[in-house]
Amino acid sequence: MHLRARRRSIRFDGHTVTLSIATKSWFIIPGDTKNRFPVEKISKIQHTPPTAWKPGKIVFVVPDSAPDVVANVPLFADKLAGNTFLYPYGMRAKVAKFLEAVEKARPQK
Repeated sequence: MHLRARRRSIRFDGHTVTLSIATKSWFIIPGDTKNRFPVEKISKIQHTPPTAWKPGKIVFVVPDSAPDVVANVPLFADKLAGNTFLYPYGMRAKVAKFLEAVEKARPQK
């Protein structure tokens, strides 16, 4: 599964969630920063559903990953932590399917 929204995208291959963030190096060259979260290491998924005025937010909580804000994002892009994905109201059905697939793959405790 793959979802794209506002210079960030998330993928799920059945084992790993990959969060790609549009960045720039040397302040001009575009690139991507990829953060990978193996499903067995995700301790919690914090989900805030979107409203008509505020985007939805998914935060993947992994004990050994630093929640640092990605600093070298393009102009006008959201400066968020490397484990956060924002999405608009219109994507809520796709995001629900994505989160359901990730939850099914997580080990039951």
